[in-house]
Amino acid sequence: MLQSQLTCAVYNTNFTISSALYQHLYQYYTSKQYTTEYRRRSHIFVPLNKPRFLEKIGNGDIAADGFIWDLEDSVPNDQKHIARQALANLPKKPGNVEYNVRINCGTPEELDLDIQAIAKVKLDSVTLPKGESAAEILRLIRLIGEDKAYIVTIETLKGLHAIDEIASVLKPGRDALGFGAGDMSTDMGIERTSICENTLFRQMLCTIAMTGKRYNLDLFDGVSARFNDPEFARIESEFSCYYLGYTGKKLINPKQLAPINEVFTPRKSIIAEQLATLDSFLASPTTNAHVVGNEYKGMPAFKSATKNIEKLLRQGYLELA
Repeated sequence: MLQSQLTCAVYNTNFTISSALYQHLYQYYTSKQYTTEYRRRSHIFVPLNKPRFLEKIGNGDIAADGFIWDLEDSVPNDQKHIARQALANLPKKPGNVEYNVRINCGTPEELDLDIQAIAKVKLDSVTLPKGESAAEILRLIRLIGEDKAYIVTIETLKGLHAIDEIASVLKPGRDALGFGAGDMSTDMGIERTSICENTLFRQMLCTIAMTGKRYNLDLFDGVSARFNDPEFARIESEFSCYYLGYTGKKLINPKQLAPINEVFTPRKSIIAEQLATLDSFLASPTTNAHVVGNEYKGMPAFKSATKNIEKLLRQGYLELA
Protein backbone atom coordinates (compact mmCIF):
# COMPACT_ATOMS: atom_id res chain seq x y z
CA MET A 1 0.00 0.00 0.00
CA LEU A 2 1.37 3.41 -0.96
CA GLN A 3 1.87 5.67 2.06
CA SER A 4 1.98 9.42 2.75
CA GLN A 5 2.76 11.70 5.67
CA LEU A 6 0.50 13.89 7.78
CA THR A 7 2.34 16.43 9.93
CA CYS A 8 1.27 17.16 13.49
CA ALA A 9 3.09 20.32 14.56
CA VAL A 10 1.85 20.32 18.16
CA TYR A 11 3.58 16.98 18.83
CA ASN A 12 6.43 17.58 16.35
CA THR A 13 5.73 14.29 14.63
CA ASN A 14 4.39 12.75 11.42
CA PHE A 15 1.59 10.24 11.05
CA THR A 16 1.99 7.68 8.29
CA ILE A 17 -1.26 7.26 6.37
CA SER A 18 -2.27 5.54 3.15
CA SER A 19 -2.27 7.45 -0.11
CA ALA A 20 -6.04 6.84 -0.26
CA LEU A 21 -6.55 8.65 3.04
CA TYR A 22 -4.17 11.40 1.96
CA GLN A 23 -6.24 11.96 -1.19
CA HIS A 24 -9.44 11.84 0.86
CA LEU A 25 -8.16 14.58 3.17
CA TYR A 26 -6.66 16.59 0.32
CA GLN A 27 -10.03 16.58 -1.43
CA TYR A 28 -11.60 18.07 1.68
CA TYR A 29 -8.72 20.54 2.16
CA THR A 30 -9.20 21.95 -1.36
CA SER A 31 -13.03 21.97 -1.25
CA LYS A 32 -15.36 24.89 -0.60
CA GLN A 33 -16.30 23.30 2.74
CA TYR A 34 -12.80 23.83 4.13
CA THR A 35 -12.09 26.97 6.12
CA THR A 36 -9.60 27.78 8.84
CA GLU A 37 -10.86 28.24 12.38
CA TYR A 38 -9.50 29.19 15.77
CA ARG A 39 -8.47 26.74 18.42
CA ARG A 40 -10.50 27.38 21.54
CA ARG A 41 -8.68 25.54 24.31
CA SER A 42 -8.09 28.63 26.43
CA HIS A 43 -9.77 32.05 26.57
CA ILE A 44 -8.27 34.49 29.08
CA PHE A 45 -10.05 37.57 30.42
CA VAL A 46 -8.15 40.84 29.97
CA PRO A 47 -9.40 43.92 31.91
CA LEU A 48 -9.23 46.76 29.41
CA ASN A 49 -8.62 49.37 32.11
CA LYS A 50 -5.12 47.92 32.71
CA PRO A 51 -2.84 48.85 29.75
CA ARG A 52 0.14 46.72 30.91
CA PHE A 53 -1.69 43.55 29.86
CA LEU A 54 -2.05 44.79 26.28
CA GLU A 55 1.72 45.12 25.93
CA LYS A 56 2.33 41.58 27.19
CA ILE A 57 -0.20 40.16 24.75
CA GLY A 58 1.20 42.12 21.83
CA ASN A 59 4.65 40.69 22.61
CA GLY A 60 3.25 37.16 22.52
CA ASP A 61 4.08 36.58 26.20
CA ILE A 62 0.68 35.01 26.95
CA ALA A 63 0.01 31.84 24.95
CA ALA A 64 -3.80 31.76 25.01
CA ASP A 65 -5.92 30.70 22.05
CA GLY A 66 -8.19 33.67 22.65
CA PHE A 67 -8.31 36.94 24.56
CA ILE A 68 -11.55 38.24 26.05
CA TRP A 69 -11.20 42.00 26.16
CA ASP A 70 -13.36 42.67 29.17
CA LEU A 71 -15.70 45.63 29.52
CA GLU A 72 -17.84 43.94 32.18
CA ASP A 73 -17.18 42.48 35.64
CA SER A 74 -13.40 42.97 35.88
CA VAL A 75 -13.73 46.72 35.18
CA PRO A 76 -15.00 49.06 37.96
CA ASN A 77 -17.99 51.19 37.00
CA ASP A 78 -16.03 54.43 37.17
CA GLN A 79 -13.46 53.07 34.68
CA LYS A 80 -15.81 51.67 32.02
CA HIS A 81 -15.10 54.65 29.77
CA ILE A 82 -11.34 54.01 30.03
CA ALA A 83 -11.87 50.38 29.02
CA ARG A 84 -13.95 51.35 25.98
CA GLN A 85 -11.30 53.83 24.86
CA ALA A 86 -8.64 51.12 25.17
CA LEU A 87 -10.41 49.06 22.50
CA ALA A 88 -8.93 51.40 19.91
CA ASN A 89 -5.40 50.42 21.00
CA LEU A 90 -5.57 46.64 20.89
CA PRO A 91 -2.21 45.07 19.99
CA LYS A 92 -1.66 43.31 16.70
CA LYS A 93 -2.61 39.66 17.01
CA PRO A 94 0.33 37.52 18.18
CA GLY A 95 -0.44 34.66 15.79
CA ASN A 96 -3.70 32.97 14.93
CA VAL A 97 -5.63 33.91 18.08
CA GLU A 98 -9.25 34.91 18.62
CA TYR A 99 -10.06 38.44 19.73
CA ASN A 100 -13.25 38.48 21.77
CA VAL A 101 -14.96 41.19 23.81
CA ARG A 102 -17.28 40.76 26.80
CA ILE A 103 -19.90 43.48 26.96
CA ASN A 104 -22.19 44.84 29.67
CA CYS A 105 -25.73 43.54 29.26
CA GLY A 106 -27.02 44.66 32.65
CA THR A 107 -28.17 48.19 31.81
CA PRO A 108 -29.33 49.69 28.49
CA GLU A 109 -27.01 52.68 28.91
CA GLU A 110 -23.83 50.63 29.36
CA LEU A 111 -24.88 48.24 26.60
CA ASP A 112 -25.42 51.07 24.10
CA LEU A 113 -22.02 52.57 24.88
CA ASP A 114 -20.34 49.17 24.50
CA ILE A 115 -21.99 48.51 21.14
CA GLN A 116 -20.87 51.92 19.87
CA ALA A 117 -17.30 51.21 21.01
CA ILE A 118 -16.94 47.73 19.52
CA ALA A 119 -18.43 48.86 16.20
CA LYS A 120 -15.18 50.77 15.57
CA VAL A 121 -12.90 47.75 16.17
CA LYS A 122 -12.27 44.54 14.26
CA LEU A 123 -13.18 41.68 16.59
CA ASP A 124 -13.75 38.00 15.91
CA SER A 125 -16.38 37.26 18.53
CA VAL A 126 -18.47 38.69 21.35
CA THR A 127 -19.20 37.21 24.78
CA LEU A 128 -22.78 37.84 25.90
CA PRO A 129 -22.86 37.39 29.70
CA LYS A 130 -25.83 36.21 31.73
CA GLY A 131 -27.79 34.96 28.71
CA GLU A 132 -31.37 34.37 29.77
CA SER A 133 -33.60 34.37 26.67
CA ALA A 134 -33.38 33.54 22.99
CA ALA A 135 -35.22 36.74 22.08
CA GLU A 136 -32.67 38.90 23.88
CA ILE A 137 -29.74 37.02 22.35
CA LEU A 138 -31.18 37.46 18.86
CA ARG A 139 -31.74 41.16 19.51
CA LEU A 140 -28.14 41.64 20.59
CA ILE A 141 -26.77 39.70 17.62
CA ARG A 142 -28.75 41.91 15.23
CA LEU A 143 -27.60 45.07 16.99
CA ILE A 144 -23.92 44.10 17.08
CA GLY A 145 -23.69 42.27 13.76
CA GLU A 146 -24.12 38.76 12.42
CA ASP A 147 -20.59 38.76 10.99
CA LYS A 148 -19.16 37.91 14.41
CA ALA A 149 -19.26 34.69 16.41
CA TYR A 150 -21.06 34.72 19.77
CA ILE A 151 -20.35 33.02 23.07
CA VAL A 152 -23.33 33.04 25.43
CA THR A 153 -22.52 32.47 29.09
CA ILE A 154 -25.09 30.66 31.23
CA GLU A 155 -24.77 32.25 34.66
CA THR A 156 -28.28 32.24 36.18
CA LEU A 157 -31.03 29.72 36.84
CA LYS A 158 -33.24 31.59 34.39
CA GLY A 159 -30.60 31.17 31.70
CA LEU A 160 -30.17 27.50 32.48
CA HIS A 161 -33.92 26.99 32.20
CA ALA A 162 -33.91 28.69 28.76
CA ILE A 163 -30.73 27.05 27.49
CA ASP A 164 -32.35 25.00 24.72
CA GLU A 165 -34.08 28.08 23.26
CA ILE A 166 -30.85 30.08 23.52
CA ALA A 167 -28.78 27.38 21.81
CA SER A 168 -31.32 27.09 19.00
CA VAL A 169 -30.66 30.67 17.81
CA LEU A 170 -26.87 30.33 17.74
CA LYS A 171 -24.84 29.36 14.67
CA PRO A 172 -23.75 25.67 14.61
CA GLY A 173 -20.03 25.14 14.23
CA ARG A 174 -19.24 28.76 15.04
CA ASP A 175 -20.91 30.00 18.23
CA ALA A 176 -20.50 28.66 21.76
CA LEU A 177 -22.02 28.23 25.20
CA GLY A 178 -20.13 28.91 28.41
CA PHE A 179 -20.68 28.47 32.13
CA GLY A 180 -20.25 31.15 34.79
CA ALA A 181 -20.06 29.55 38.23
CA GLY A 182 -19.43 32.81 40.08
CA ASP A 183 -22.66 34.55 39.16
CA MET A 184 -24.53 31.26 39.36
CA SER A 185 -23.36 30.97 42.99
CA THR A 186 -24.72 34.44 43.70
CA ASP A 187 -28.02 33.66 41.97
CA MET A 188 -28.43 30.51 44.07
CA GLY A 189 -27.20 32.08 47.30
CA ILE A 190 -24.49 29.47 47.87
CA GLU A 191 -20.74 29.50 48.42
CA ARG A 192 -18.54 29.79 45.34
CA THR A 193 -16.76 26.46 45.30
CA SER A 194 -14.91 24.41 42.70
CA ILE A 195 -17.02 23.22 39.80
CA CYS A 196 -15.67 19.69 40.34
CA GLU A 197 -16.50 19.71 44.04
CA ASN A 198 -20.06 21.01 43.67
CA THR A 199 -22.64 18.44 42.63
CA LEU A 200 -25.04 21.09 41.30
CA PHE A 201 -22.34 22.74 39.20
CA ARG A 202 -21.35 19.39 37.73
CA GLN A 203 -24.97 18.78 36.80
CA MET A 204 -25.18 22.22 35.20
CA LEU A 205 -22.02 21.54 33.19
CA CYS A 206 -23.66 18.33 31.97
CA THR A 207 -26.84 20.16 30.93
CA ILE A 208 -24.86 22.78 29.03
CA ALA A 209 -22.75 20.04 27.41
CA MET A 210 -25.72 18.01 26.20
CA THR A 211 -27.43 21.10 24.81
CA GLY A 212 -24.30 22.36 23.11
CA LYS A 213 -23.60 18.98 21.52
CA ARG A 214 -27.16 18.79 20.25
CA TYR A 215 -26.77 22.12 18.42
CA ASN A 216 -23.11 21.62 17.40
CA LEU A 217 -21.81 24.50 19.51
CA ASP A 218 -18.41 24.89 21.15
CA LEU A 219 -18.36 24.64 24.95
CA PHE A 220 -16.39 26.69 27.49
CA ASP A 221 -15.85 25.58 31.06
CA GLY A 222 -15.81 28.46 33.55
CA VAL A 223 -13.02 30.18 35.48
CA SER A 224 -11.62 28.06 38.30
CA ALA A 225 -12.45 29.18 41.85
CA ARG A 226 -8.79 28.49 42.68
CA PHE A 227 -7.51 30.79 39.95
CA ASN A 228 -3.93 30.82 41.31
CA ASP A 229 -3.62 27.04 41.27
CA PRO A 230 -2.42 25.58 37.93
CA GLU A 231 -2.85 21.98 39.05
CA PHE A 232 -6.45 22.52 40.07
CA ALA A 233 -7.14 24.06 36.67
CA ARG A 234 -5.84 20.79 35.22
CA ILE A 235 -8.22 18.74 37.37
CA GLU A 236 -11.24 20.83 36.36
CA SER A 237 -10.17 20.77 32.70
CA GLU A 238 -9.80 16.99 32.68
CA PHE A 239 -13.34 16.61 33.98
CA SER A 240 -14.97 18.97 31.46
CA CYS A 241 -12.80 17.82 28.54
CA TYR A 242 -12.58 14.05 28.94
CA TYR A 243 -15.96 13.34 30.52
CA LEU A 244 -18.16 16.02 28.92
CA GLY A 245 -16.44 16.94 25.67
CA TYR A 246 -15.92 20.64 26.36
CA THR A 247 -13.89 22.62 23.83
CA GLY A 248 -11.91 24.73 26.29
CA LYS A 249 -11.82 26.67 29.53
CA LYS A 250 -11.91 30.34 30.50
CA LEU A 251 -9.36 31.73 32.92
CA ILE A 252 -8.01 34.91 34.50
CA ASN A 253 -4.49 33.84 35.51
CA PRO A 254 -1.83 33.08 32.85
CA LYS A 255 -0.27 30.55 35.25
CA GLN A 256 -3.12 28.19 34.38
CA LEU A 257 -2.61 28.39 30.61
CA ALA A 258 -0.12 25.52 30.26
CA PRO A 259 -2.22 22.81 31.95
CA ILE A 260 -5.43 23.99 30.30
CA ASN A 261 -3.88 24.01 26.83
CA GLU A 262 -2.30 20.61 27.46
CA VAL A 263 -5.57 18.98 28.53
CA PHE A 264 -7.64 20.42 25.69
CA THR A 265 -5.05 19.61 23.02
CA PRO A 266 -6.25 16.49 21.13
CA ARG A 267 -4.32 13.49 22.42
CA LYS A 268 -1.79 11.94 20.05
CA SER A 269 -3.11 8.42 20.66
CA ILE A 270 -6.66 9.45 19.75
CA ILE A 271 -5.52 11.19 16.57
CA ALA A 272 -3.65 8.03 15.55
CA GLU A 273 -6.69 5.86 16.30
CA GLN A 274 -9.00 8.08 14.26
CA LEU A 275 -6.60 8.11 11.31
CA ALA A 276 -6.39 4.31 11.49
CA THR A 277 -10.20 4.13 11.51
CA LEU A 278 -10.42 6.26 8.38
CA ASP A 279 -7.71 4.19 6.69
CA SER A 280 -9.57 0.95 7.42
CA PHE A 281 -12.86 2.17 5.99
CA LEU A 282 -11.27 3.69 2.90
CA ALA A 283 -9.36 0.48 2.24
CA SER A 284 -12.61 -1.54 2.25
CA PRO A 285 -15.42 0.92 1.40
CA THR A 286 -18.01 -1.85 0.93
CA THR A 287 -17.67 -3.00 4.56
CA ASN A 288 -19.34 -1.07 7.39
CA ALA A 289 -17.55 -2.86 10.23
CA HIS A 290 -13.82 -2.98 10.96
CA VAL A 291 -11.49 -3.90 13.77
CA VAL A 292 -8.99 -1.17 14.63
CA GLY A 293 -6.57 -1.76 17.50
CA ASN A 294 -8.62 -4.73 18.74
CA GLU A 295 -11.76 -2.58 18.89
CA TYR A 296 -14.90 -2.85 16.77
CA LYS A 297 -15.49 0.23 14.62
CA GLY A 298 -18.84 0.70 12.92
CA MET A 299 -20.09 3.43 10.63
CA PRO A 300 -20.67 5.89 13.54
CA ALA A 301 -16.96 5.61 14.37
CA PHE A 302 -16.06 6.40 10.75
CA LYS A 303 -18.33 9.46 10.73
CA SER A 304 -16.96 10.66 14.07
CA ALA A 305 -13.35 10.19 12.97
CA THR A 306 -14.01 12.06 9.73
CA LYS A 307 -15.56 14.97 11.61
CA ASN A 308 -12.73 15.16 14.14
CA ILE A 309 -9.85 14.87 11.69
CA GLU A 310 -11.36 17.52 9.41
CA LYS A 311 -11.65 19.81 12.45
CA LEU A 312 -7.99 19.23 13.30
CA LEU A 313 -7.08 20.24 9.76
CA ARG A 314 -9.15 23.43 10.04
CA GLN A 315 -7.50 24.31 13.34
CA GLY A 316 -3.96 23.67 12.09
CA TYR A 317 -3.17 20.74 14.36
CA LEU A 318 -2.66 18.58 11.26
CA GLU A 319 -1.05 19.60 8.01
CA LEU A 320 -0.79 17.73 4.72
CA ALA A 321 2.94 17.20 4.10
